[in-house]
Amino acid sequence: MTTTRPVSGWVEINIDLKGRSMLRTSRSSLVAVLCSGGLLVAGSTSASASVPSLATQLDQILAGSGATAMSVRVDVAGVGTVFTHSAGQALNPASTEKLLTGYTALRVLGPGHRFVTRIGSTVAADPHGVIHGRLVLTAAGDPTLSTTGGLAELARQLHARGIRKITGGILLDDSLFSRVRVAPHGTTSLDAGDPGPLSAFAVNDNSWRLDRGYRDNPSIGNLQALQRVLAKAGIVVQGHLSVGRPAKAPRPLASTSSRPLSTIVHDMLKQSINFYAETLLEDIGAARTGGSQAGGVKAIRAEAAKLGVRLGGNMVDGSGLSTDDRQSADGEVSWLEAAHADRVLGPQFLAGLPIGCVDGTLKHRMCGTGGLVHAKTGTLDGMRALSGYVTDAAGHLVTFAFLLAGPKSTGHAASNAIDAAVRVLAVSRL
Repeated sequence: MTTTRPVSGWVEINIDLKGRSMLRTSRSSLVAVLCSGGLLVAGSTSASASVPSLATQLDQILAGSGATAMSVRVDVAGVGTVFTHSAGQALNPASTEKLLTGYTALRVLGPGHRFVTRIGSTVAADPHGVIHGRLVLTAAGDPTLSTTGGLAELARQLHARGIRKITGGILLDDSLFSRVRVAPHGTTSLDAGDPGPLSAFAVNDNSWRLDRGYRDNPSIGNLQALQRVLAKAGIVVQGHLSVGRPAKAPRPLASTSSRPLSTIVHDMLKQSINFYAETLLEDIGAARTGGSQAGGVKAIRAEAAKLGVRLGGNMVDGSGLSTDDRQSADGEVSWLEAAHADRVLGPQFLAGLPIGCVDGTLKHRMCGTGGLVHAKTGTLDGMRALSGYVTDAAGHLVTFAFLLAGPKSTGHAASNAIDAAVRVLAVSRL
């Protein structure tokens, strides 16, 4: 049963499907929607359906998803919210949580920020290139540092300075981050998608070793990796490898910079890189309150408050892997709209979102929507999500969030339902 009633210059269509959906639009837009959708208009406030309305189509599609709980919201620029389904209900967002981490990183650190890892020494080298003291490595929370990249560059610079031997070992100052080394979802093995142990001095995504000792604290293991890279470059390191803060500032010897943050966020969103997300969360915290996951979450909530966005759910990590994470469609759509309204950072944030049938985690999805979908996927056992933007047939920006929860066996059906719903939005004319 479909009913309509005028509300202060608007017409509100209530579709009697257990109170699940609402299409609210202006009178002029309503006439266009009804005509283009094949609905017969009798006067300005009554209609009889010969073709399902947008809300009915979305309800029917989502009913076939197999989901037992969902939080959905769809907004159209210039119109407002056109469809909701328990939009205030907070569900596990899966990797759509990275939308919060990525945009906040751009806001707090700046798109041009580079993570600079530095090496210095406690004493100067003698004429023979021997440092009779310690090297000091100051970690910067670079999630992209690797043995063949940044560490090799540090070794090259040291060798170019004529340094050939260190007798006092290496001291690692990784105090930028807290001493909590494992992501809060508490996994105990490096399964696919696991962000692994966390640290301000990360090497090769902290995933090059699988033993428990390394996972509990990767610092010494990563120093051993640096020691091997130095040896390969012709620099011998003798003495202990240790972690702590130097008594005084070391003499600078070498440094290596990451790519710009905008590029790192781009890759994190496109490929849904969990390790980048978890490390960036601590980087955000370090820039504001302290390098910890709790500090990063606090900074994200502070940015949301500045944007006027109410994040009503629970956030414990940066990647969305935790089963304790909760976000609502209301919160995610509001966040996306605030990001899109940002004329400086908005385009860089948008550029990182996967494009339907083009790249990233949507490369093989949303084909047939003309490449107009820019959205972040979310996939966990019993959870499928997609939040982002699509341009409709009238050229309007549509912002959406679909969070669907259900049995593991319904995952494929849920993803198909979300894709079908976005295709409907792409061809709509609101």
